[in-house]
Formats: sequence, C-alpha cells, structure tokens
Amino acid sequence: MKSIIKRRQAGFSLIELAVVLIIMGLLIGGILKGRDLIESARLKRVVSQLNELRMATSTFLDKYEALPGDFNKASTQINSTLPNGNGNGRIEGAGLAPGSEALTFWSHLVWAGLLGSPGLESDLNKGEFGKGAPESALGGGFTVEENPLGLKGLWLILGRKHGDHGTGGLLTPSQALSLDKKMDNGHPTSGKVRAVDGTDKAQHSCVTSKETYNLENDEAACILLFQL
Repeated sequence: MKSIIKRRQAGFSLIELAVVLIIMGLLIGGILKGRDLIESARLKRVVSQLNELRMATSTFLDKYEALPGDFNKASTQINSTLPNGNGNGRIEGAGLAPGSEALTFWSHLVWAGLLGSPGLESDLNKGEFGKGAPESALGGGFTVEENPLGLKGLWLILGRKHGDHGTGGLLTPSQALSLDKKMDNGHPTSGKVRAVDGTDKAQHSCVTSKETYNLENDEAACILLFQL
C-alpha cells in the first residue's frame, strides 16, 4: 500500500502538466516571435542598403556626368589606381567578372567617397561578395548589370554568386514579396522591382505560371532586380 501511495505522489497532477504545457507554449511562441523580428530587421536593412546604393549611383552621375564603372576619367579625377571605363554610357560585363565595368562600378563609388568599401583595398577586383561587391543583410550580395536576364536597362541584382554573375537564388518567394511590396508594386513581373528564378535552379520556382509569387515554396529560389 505504501509503495502505491509513493508512486502516486511521484507523478504530476493535471494542473501541473497544464502549467508546464503553457510555459512551453510561451517559450516556443517567444522564439518564433523573435525569429520574425530578426527577419523583419534584416529585410528593412536590405531596403536601406538598396536606397544607399541608388543614392550613391545618382550622386556619382550628377557629379561626374558618367556612370560609375563606365567613367573614362576615373584615374585622373578620382584616384590614380582606378581602371577607367570606356565612356560609352553603358555598364559592360558580368556583375562579378574581374576587370569588367560592372565590377569596377563599386570601386568607382568607393573611391569617390560615396559608398563604404566592400572589402579591403586589395580585394576590390576579386569578384566576390565582400571582396569587390557589397554583401547584403540576407546573405549573398548586390551586383549591377546592363540588360540582365532579358530585361532592358541598368539593374541592381540581389542574389548569390553563380559563376561571374550574382544570379543564384537567395530569397524565398515570401522574402522577395516582402521586399517588392516595400519598394514597388508587389508584382514579380512588372514595375521597377522584378523577381525571377535563380540561375542555379531550385527544385521549386519563385514565380508561378500566373505571374504571382509562389508562396507555397519556402526554398531560396528567387533573385530580385531593382531598376536604376
């Protein structure tokens, strides 16, 4: 009889179990809420980064009457170590290709004092994120290209490194939609912000056949392009 009583006393009552479950629920809820806050902060930081890059490009164009990377007097008017562009009014080459105007774009902005350096001075022509091109708060980074992926004009691209381009999938469709809404119309195939599948094709797509964000997919399948 005593042993039975002891076993009963050693167990948890329903009230105690309920309290434990409530505490666990609060802890899990707090962790998930914390993750949402971190995600929101990172997305806001990306928006700030994009605005900084656009402003730096606009200021450079106003000051030198040329695009960074394409400026053919950079070595005489900015810094003697800078390679000159050909001055044809276009940004040529792949976004991460060493020696291309697209990669020199960033060093022109840096030496003009308009952008923080994406790496050490010795790294600025290496064609990596953080070593020549800016990293993003979400990973990967930013490149610039003329007429990328069938689009016309000059675009900033947010993605992962894929060969000499920054077009590897970086964002989930949900992240891409959030940034698109913050900066444009929230539609992946129109406006000044466009979403496409990364060139390192994920298992599932970024954009549906109905030209909407594929929110059923939680893979990093998207790159975003921002028109300059």
